[in-house]
Amino acid sequence: MTSLQSQEEKIDNGQETNESRERPVEENGTAGSDLVYGIDDIPPLPQLLVLSLQLFMSVFTGCIVIPLILSELLCMEGELVVISNIISATFLMQGVITILQTTFGIRLPIYQGSSFSYIPPSIALMSYYGNCAQFDNVNVANVTSDDQRWKQVLAEINGGLLLASLIELLIGVTGLIGLIRRFVGPLSIAPVLILLGISLCQISWKSCQVHWGVSLFTAALIVVFSQLLKNAEVPMLTYSKENGVQVVRSRIFLKFSMFLAIMCSWFLCFILTVSGFLPDDPSARTYRTRTDIGNEVFNNTGWITFPYPGQVVWPSLTFAAFFGMLAAVMASIVESLGDYNACAAICDVPTPPDHAINRGIAVEGLGGVLSCIWGTGTGTASYSAPIVIIGITKVASRRVVQGVGVFCIIVSFLQVICSFFATIPAPVLGGTLIVKTGMIISVGISLLQKVNLSSSRNLFVLGLALFFGIVMPEYLKQNPDAIKTGSPTVDSSLTVLLETGIFVGFVSGVIFDNLIPGTPEERGLRQSSTSEETIEDGSEKDEEGAANCYDFPVGMSRIKRSGFADLIPISPTFRGFGRRLADSHSMLK
Repeated sequence: MTSLQSQEEKIDNGQETNESRERPVEENGTAGSDLVYGIDDIPPLPQLLVLSLQLFMSVFTGCIVIPLILSELLCMEGELVVISNIISATFLMQGVITILQTTFGIRLPIYQGSSFSYIPPSIALMSYYGNCAQFDNVNVANVTSDDQRWKQVLAEINGGLLLASLIELLIGVTGLIGLIRRFVGPLSIAPVLILLGISLCQISWKSCQVHWGVSLFTAALIVVFSQLLKNAEVPMLTYSKENGVQVVRSRIFLKFSMFLAIMCSWFLCFILTVSGFLPDDPSARTYRTRTDIGNEVFNNTGWITFPYPGQVVWPSLTFAAFFGMLAAVMASIVESLGDYNACAAICDVPTPPDHAINRGIAVEGLGGVLSCIWGTGTGTASYSAPIVIIGITKVASRRVVQGVGVFCIIVSFLQVICSFFATIPAPVLGGTLIVKTGMIISVGISLLQKVNLSSSRNLFVLGLALFFGIVMPEYLKQNPDAIKTGSPTVDSSLTVLLETGIFVGFVSGVIFDNLIPGTPEERGLRQSSTSEETIEDGSEKDEEGAANCYDFPVGMSRIKRSGFADLIPISPTFRGFGRRLADSHSMLK
């Protein structure tokens, strides 16, 4: 029995009910057999609060990092109050969509957060308008001379993402995702993540160059905490009714590596500021390392806020932003499909059936729609970090993730906290991006482990997808007038689309991977095919497990009595179009 499992037992209040039961732990159990709490289990309230807070601390950085990246990308460094409002809206949307996803969507303990996939299209759009120095001189449509230029660009980003998210919602509701999955394999997904990491390198470099020392210090702390000290157990005080106050040991460096690194580096910047080591000249390169340049944000914000639609800006529809965000949505769908399967495996439940995946993608599309209306500039997607934490803590209860959603909603109303996050120094942000960018690229490479890389066919597909995904955007950046169709709208749309490397790489990978002949084993599809066949065959174990953990929390008896519900792709009684056609064929025979 591990120390983490012992800790869970010590925190428990000793009462065991049908709703709050702790599963028996096997000494040498596998990841599936040694779960402390299963997906449908409800931990006691004290444990539930602690576990939810722990998970919240591990994912909250995504709520603040991506809005800060987007604000810097849109030349909004001085708009700290607006950035605070965006962070507040981001917390709210992630909390709401997480609760919807775990309750009515995929119903797995998966957290919904902002995705880095939405950053490259924003980069491409800003590349079309020019850099920040040129930005003030660009005539953006529907913006007066007295208005801020970033507002229209943010409005275009939200508008493009709104349309793209509606398509994602439609893909999920209609069940088209099942058809898309048949054409997307590791050789299509890996280039997306690799190119995503490469595109984030320029953002990381821009933040790091403010003060490379602080950035490298932040990155080094993350590596030390998450890798070198990951097994170090720190004594902590806990309390239970049965045993009173006790000392337990917890691997906090592993659980909170990102949070601890940010806090330590932030404190270092504070010391450098008060000691006078950093310049107070705004034109100096290291000026944005200071921690006192955001004091004005606290003077202009209150303690409580209520994020509302259009608080920052209303969406503005343009084809250029739409095509770019559509590419990001497709990349987000690809990431989520992988997370669904990984989460199901680590939670010891059957592979998600078609209806659950359809609902999961539909809820993510709904999350993108709501996020755009609230003006966050990014949609929501599944996070991989909570899945890893489930493997560490052996707590797979969906109630824990729903508790994280509640925490996010509460924090969204506390503007003083959101304002505090908005003042994180740029080089600290850059240090976290060094690690995140490297991890994204590494995850993309790891997807190739099931692909036969000794095959010249696979090397050809992977090489061309990466080549076009890198070269095409760079070529258009250096030749902005290369596309001339006679229509300014078409020109701008194609330019933004082809400057989005993840889109070019994804399309290239899908085309070459499906056109060039190859066996499923060679392409790394055998496991996916087997999983789909298992679901379509409808083995008793999978169907029983799916009925228990993927059904709606209410109304299932009525749905099962309805024959019409079998035709709806998001209904728990939907068994897939392929299975229905097979049944119809059998009836005709």
